[in-house]
Amino acid sequence: MVTHIFRALILLLLPVTVFGQSLDLSVVPPTTNNSTSTFLLDDSEVVINSTAIRFLESGTTINSYEVLGVSPANTIISVLKRSGEKGQISVYSPDGEKLDEFSSIILGDNDPSIAVYPADNGDVLLRDNIANFTFYGRSGNISDNMSSSSQSKQGEQISEVAISNDQKTMIIYSPKIKRDNNFASQVKLKMANGRFRDIHYSSDRYIKSLELSDDGNVMAVITAKQGSDDQAIIMDRFGNELNTITTDKNLIGASFSADHEFITLYSGGRVMVHNVLSGESLGATSFRSPVFLADYFAEDNLILAVTGNYTTTAGVLSNVEFRGINLKKRSITTEEFGSSVGFLKASDASIERLSADNYQLNGGSKRVRIKADF
Repeated sequence: MVTHIFRALILLLLPVTVFGQSLDLSVVPPTTNNSTSTFLLDDSEVVINSTAIRFLESGTTINSYEVLGVSPANTIISVLKRSGEKGQISVYSPDGEKLDEFSSIILGDNDPSIAVYPADNGDVLLRDNIANFTFYGRSGNISDNMSSSSQSKQGEQISEVAISNDQKTMIIYSPKIKRDNNFASQVKLKMANGRFRDIHYSSDRYIKSLELSDDGNVMAVITAKQGSDDQAIIMDRFGNELNTITTDKNLIGASFSADHEFITLYSGGRVMVHNVLSGESLGATSFRSPVFLADYFAEDNLILAVTGNYTTTAGVLSNVEFRGINLKKRSITTEEFGSSVGFLKASDASIERLSADNYQLNGGSKRVRIKADF
């Protein structure tokens, strides 16, 4: 089923806040005074920048590391250090206790594709080149090794990884595979037996991003093709296609509601909410500021969006504004935050619903509480 959004409901709203509407923002202690490089991970503060990692609770410092990874629940930090063509992976708790360490890892020279993905139980997935992955258990035992290479002689982009919070769903995908005059793409799912199964392939569309729900049961594969509209292909965890939503907007991200009934799609300056199965548009709105993150909360009929200027190299969002859009009342309100927020490339940012009309921005150097009043 393909759903075009030309009939999307555009919210025509005044550029001023209507009386009685507001977003009340407050920073959660102890992140109040955090710099853009200080993060609260599992109740412990860690300073992370491009040259060093410092665990404030223990004072432990790691200098000159290659890459780091953070587990989904923020309970494990894995760090890879290099010595020539050999690497060493160390596993830490957020308070700086070293839990594990293993070395003799062979690495390519100055390979930009190296990455580590730790699990909350201490296991580590290593991407040691563009398309090769090694799975390490505790004490450095190799449990599996796989390649996601397409074998294209014309080359391919670095394979990417998406893992659900409980680690039960692991997706490895090749965003761009050069084949003749087209960019192809593929998506693989790790099965219970440790093998990988192809669940999606396109011969002429490349993948811009892949968004996996927290529980790993649904995903949105955002694809593009030169001269064609963007598509959000919605699938269950086994690759069964549920819907395809097509838009002429330049999509950059997506998020699912907790019950998977709705999907929020966003481009640089626009947010759109659709029913996952029918593709029906619930509403859409545009902003002058770039959208960094957006989500829809059906219980409150509310879209929350975070906008600002994001610097990829520094991982910092500046000129931050929070925006609330009530779809039932067809109204919008905006609140400036007043300071920049840092975000870890190794950890996903999200907006969590705490209770009716109460939310929290997680994943940044400052945790921000949001109370919506419509």
